[in-house]
Amino acid sequence: MNEATGRDITFGELIAFFVLAFAISWAAWLPSVLDSTGLLDLPDAVGILGIVGPFGPFIAALVLTRRAGGGAAVRALLRRGWSRDFDRRWLVPTLLLAPAMALVTVGVMAATGQEVSWDDGLPLVAIVPTFLIILLLNAAPEEYGWRGFALGPMLRFHGPLSASLMLGAAWGIWHLPLHFIDGTVQAAIPVHEFVLQQIVLAVLYTWLFVNTGGAVSIAILFHAVANIVGAAVPYWTTAEGRWTGFAVQVAFAAVIVVVWGPRRLTRRPEPVDAEA
Repeated sequence: MNEATGRDITFGELIAFFVLAFAISWAAWLPSVLDSTGLLDLPDAVGILGIVGPFGPFIAALVLTRRAGGGAAVRALLRRGWSRDFDRRWLVPTLLLAPAMALVTVGVMAATGQEVSWDDGLPLVAIVPTFLIILLLNAAPEEYGWRGFALGPMLRFHGPLSASLMLGAAWGIWHLPLHFIDGTVQAAIPVHEFVLQQIVLAVLYTWLFVNTGGAVSIAILFHAVANIVGAAVPYWTTAEGRWTGFAVQVAFAAVIVVVWGPRRLTRRPEPVDAEA
């Protein structure tokens, strides 16, 4: 049962969440897409609308949560974004998993004669302020939706691996307009490569989520760390680097699935009410 709403999220509400999240985000990104592709000559100021894009999942989650449980349910959902009610040991993989994958990727690239375009990476002095921006304007609004609202009922309808694959695919496709906007990370990455990456990453998110009792705060933090690591270690600027990074992510995810068990991705003795 969802602790915020006092009842389970229905399949219809889950579908409504995805429809609304996509509609809000894609509408916010559409002017920039039209401008970047040359279909319309719009003023540069239209790019400001893009700030709303990452908030699509957040807004959709708020609307549907309020509809299901009122203001109290919304407040309960928001509290999950900064909750510390989880085993603090899970902060270790939350903070170190993405840097570890990046380090292994760079090591494999060096061993195979590939080069990292370090000049494209984020300067050291910009890491902290950029991290905070990502945390507040990207990771938090996304994760309140993807993991805060959608993952719980998906885990009720499906196993953790199936739920991860489906949510990861939807998450990746949600980014589609960004592939057509100049200056975005996605514009430098083929759509299929990006979607595959999100599918694998979703397994890692689910692993952290179920083992922390559905802590949205952990998902937000992991999201922000992963993004800042990607900005600081730009192995993704070449096709070889992207596929190397993808192979490393698959390897890490495979180890987690094998060690923690594919059926539940957790060693907790009781089934996790991931929406609680």
